[in-house]
Amino acid sequence: MKVKDIMTKDVIFVSPETKINKVADKLIKHRIHGVPVVKKGRLVGIITETDFFTKDPLGIYLPSYANFIKDLKLDKKVSGDQKKKFKKIVNAVASDIMTKECITVSPNAKITELVNLFRKNELCLLPVIDENNSLAGIVALADVINLINDAQ
Repeated sequence: MKVKDIMTKDVIFVSPETKINKVADKLIKHRIHGVPVVKKGRLVGIITETDFFTKDPLGIYLPSYANFIKDLKLDKKVSGDQKKKFKKIVNAVASDIMTKECITVSPNAKITELVNLFRKNELCLLPVIDENNSLAGIVALADVINLINDAQ
């Protein structure tokens, strides 16, 4: 069996310019753990749930903080460097927090190769790309678990 046999082909993705609060909305709405970042059909990065915390220098949930600043218009009440920092947070987009160097898998990879990638890299989600670096699908550790469960 190969990755193409278990991957999700209708992938929910975002563009590099998507605002981070919209990325968060997609994760919540679709109950997914991450989204590929795609530009002109090609994979340019990935954002997972943890990126909202680990890529945030303040150690808080970035979309909520951005909305908080925007709602209270805090960026208009400060000046200088603080104003620049607030504007950067409020205007943050997917490319600001995405992981650019993605670990990916081929649709023709064997399931054993996929499991080894998950295990070796401690991941639970991998974009599936074809030979042109175009997004072909996405596969989650849960897909492998379902495969094992169905086999029993």
